[in-house]
Amino acid sequence: MTQLALVVDGPRQRSWLENQLVKASHYVLLSCSADELEVLHGRLGEKPQIWLVLLPATRIERALGYISAVSEAPTLVLDDWPSQREQLIRWQAQLLRKLEAALVPTVNPAVVELRQVWLLGASLGGPQAVTEFLSAVPASLPVGFVYVQHIEEAFDKALSTHLLRHTPHDIAMFTGESRLQAGRVLIIAPETKPRFLPFGRVIPSSKGWRGGYRPCIDEVAEGLARQYRQQLGLIVFSGTCNDGEQAARQVHAVGGRVWTQAISSCASDTMPEAANRTGVVSVSGTPAELAATLTSRLRKEDAERG
Repeated sequence: MTQLALVVDGPRQRSWLENQLVKASHYVLLSCSADELEVLHGRLGEKPQIWLVLLPATRIERALGYISAVSEAPTLVLDDWPSQREQLIRWQAQLLRKLEAALVPTVNPAVVELRQVWLLGASLGGPQAVTEFLSAVPASLPVGFVYVQHIEEAFDKALSTHLLRHTPHDIAMFTGESRLQAGRVLIIAPETKPRFLPFGRVIPSSKGWRGGYRPCIDEVAEGLARQYRQQLGLIVFSGTCNDGEQAARQVHAVGGRVWTQAISSCASDTMPEAANRTGVVSVSGTPAELAATLTSRLRKEDAERG
């Protein structure tokens, strides 16, 4: 997830841009007019990775001067706002392409080929446990994560922001087409069921969630198991229901690994206990212990490979 700073005078245009950027799995760290720029930027505790600027010609020079003085991040000056809807759609597509191209130099070269995918499933107590786990897993490992958390729709952005600030990983909210890659955590949004395709590609499914949970750990595991088989792992964290029980069986059936959070460290032990009862769990531990085990095993595999 890329941290963006947005400097746009028109409030309606700024709000529209914020929504489109969030849908494209970016995080708008700062959004303001030119008049608010210096004050609001001075309050930031984090640095934008790129600036997007849409201002009249009479006001842009001062804003660009300030940005260049306080930030080394690239600045993308946006074309004039189109007047017609069809033109706006094309303008949006061009913006996202330009943004992707501008961010290419900032990609972490240490991120390696994706060799494993781990599904993280949680409910009550999950955000704290998963944050503790991910904060202890290096982003340089050849593993990507899919995170299914039982949450309200209004909370998903807050969850992604929290993980972005407290873990070393790239965080992306799945609301449309995306891709699994090493060093990334893909959070499944309640309103969008994913379909997993070869080469890490993820697209929205034409079918909705079948069960009572949105998102559903069991249904996400079903799709991942078809694609990744022995490359797949599942960790069931703290939670109040049995979602993840069937997932444990599915992952084990295709040769994957099933782990759980230690009961003593859970805010609610119902979910990991349900997975434990399947008899397929091979590792159980605190979030920190699970992170250490995963890290050591992956590094051992790296050493054996070469």
